[in-house]
Amino acid sequence: MRRFARAALPPILITLEILSAILLFIMMALTCVDVVGRYVFTAPVFGAAEMIQFLLAITIFAGLGLVNAHDDHIVVELFEDRIRRRIPRLHRYIVQGFSVFAMAVIAWELTQFAMEAYALGKITIVLEWPLVIVAGSVAALSFVSLVAQLLGLALEEPAHSVEDHASKI
Repeated sequence: MRRFARAALPPILITLEILSAILLFIMMALTCVDVVGRYVFTAPVFGAAEMIQFLLAITIFAGLGLVNAHDDHIVVELFEDRIRRRIPRLHRYIVQGFSVFAMAVIAWELTQFAMEAYALGKITIVLEWPLVIVAGSVAALSFVSLVAQLLGLALEEPAHSVEDHASKI
C-alpha cells in the first residue's frame, strides 16, 4: 500500500496545486476586470460575484485535498489530551479515523446534493447556470480529497516530507 501511495499521491497533489493556482488566477483576473469595468467604464461584468463564489467553492475543495494529504488541518484539541493520556497507542488511529469519517460524510452529502441539483434541474440565481456544475465539481473534489487523505495516511508520514512531489513533474 505504501508503494502505491508513493506512486499515486504526487500526481494527485500536482494536479490539485495546478487546479488551485488556475482557479485563483481566474478569480483574480475576473475581480480585476469587474472592478475596472465597474468604476472606469461603468460596465461591470454581469454575474461576476456569482462566478467568483463558484470559483471560491471549487478552490476551497481543491485546496482541501492538499491539506488532507499533508495532514495540515487546523486541530481543535478538545479531547486530544484525554485520548492521548488514556490510550496513547490508539490516539493517532482515533484522530485520523474520525478525520477520514468526517471527510467521507462530507463527500457523500455533497454528492447527494449534486445528484439532487441534477435531478431537479436547479439553476443559479443570476447567471441561471446549472447548479450541478458547481455542486458536482465540489463533490468530485471532496472525493479526491478523501483519496489523497487516505494515501497520505498510508505513507504514515506527512506527504510533503516523503519527497517533494513537485520534483516528479
